Amino acid sequence: MNKLPLLEDIRVFVTAARLMSFSQAAEQLLVSPAYISKRIKLLEENLGQTLFFRNARAIQLTPEGKIVLRSSERLLEELERMQGELQACREEISGELRISCSTGFGSTYLNPFILALRADYPLLGIDLTLTDRSVDIISENIDLDICIGGTISDQFIARRLARNSRVLCASPAYIQKYGQPSLPQELEQKHLCIAIKERNQAPAIWKLEHQQESMTITPNSKLMVNNGEVAKQWCLSGEGILLRSLWSVLPELQSGKLVRVLPQWHQGADVFAVYSRSLRNSASLRVFIENLEKYLATHLPPIFGDEYNQLDAH
Repeated sequence: MNKLPLLEDIRVFVTAARLMSFSQAAEQLLVSPAYISKRIKLLEENLGQTLFFRNARAIQLTPEGKIVLRSSERLLEELERMQGELQACREEISGELRISCSTGFGSTYLNPFILALRADYPLLGIDLTLTDRSVDIISENIDLDICIGGTISDQFIARRLARNSRVLCASPAYIQKYGQPSLPQELEQKHLCIAIKERNQAPAIWKLEHQQESMTITPNSKLMVNNGEVAKQWCLSGEGILLRSLWSVLPELQSGKLVRVLPQWHQGADVFAVYSRSLRNSASLRVFIENLEKYLATHLPPIFGDEYNQLDAH
C-alpha cells in the first residue's frame, strides 16, 4: 500500500458492502454503476487486496473485505461524530459578545435590537460599549464594532449592513437670521457650522456629494463636540448648520423643527459591521450580524425615494 485510501473510495465501498450490490449502491449515491466499480477497483489496488468475490449475479465480501468493512465503518462513524461536534460548536449560540458602537446609533438601534435578539437567543451574552471615541477592536478585545461612515482599516473585515446618508440641516431660527446658503463653499466662511468629533470622523472636513460630483469643504465651526445628540440640540437652538445622519434628524425634519440646507448635497455614511475573525469560526457573531442586517433593513429610514425627497420641500 503506497498511500492512504481516499475517503470517497471508502464511502463507496461501505455502501456497496452493506447493500451487496454495485447497482443499488449507485442508486443510493446518485452515481453510475461504472463509477462504483471504478472506485472499488482503485481501493483494491491501493490496499493490494481483493475485497469482493464477483460473479454474474452477485457479489460477496472476501475475508479481507470483511476486515476492511469493519474498520471502514468505524472510521466513517468517527468522522460523522467529529463533524457533528464541529457543527454543534458552530451552531451553539451562547457565550458573550463584546460589541462597541457610537452613543447615538447604539441607543437608538442597537438597544432595541439586542433586546429582540435576546428573546430568541437567551444564552447569548452581550457586553455593549457605547462610546463616541475611536476604538481599537484588537487591543480592546472587541468582537464587533458598528461603524457609521468614516475610514475603516484594511486589516479588519468590514461588512455593510445598511445604507445611510448624512444631510445638512439647520433650525428655522438660524435660516431666518442668516438665510439659506446656495453653495457648499459658503459653509466655510459666510455661515456658522457645528462639527462632530465622533468616532473615526474627521471633524474639520466635510466631504459632500451631489450625483456624480463631490466636494470637500472645511466648515466654519465655532462649536465642536464628540456627541451627536448634543450637536443636534445646539442645531435646534439655532447655533449653526449641522451635518448629521438622516436617521438622527428625521423626526425633527418631519416636524419642521429642523429644515434641510443645500438639500441636493449629502454625505454617504453607510453602516458597517467591523470585525477581525471569520464568521465561519463564530456562530454567535454570525447570528448577531445577520440579524442586525435584517433589523436595520426594516427600521432605518430610507435614504432614497419619496419620503426622503419630500424633506427637501420644508
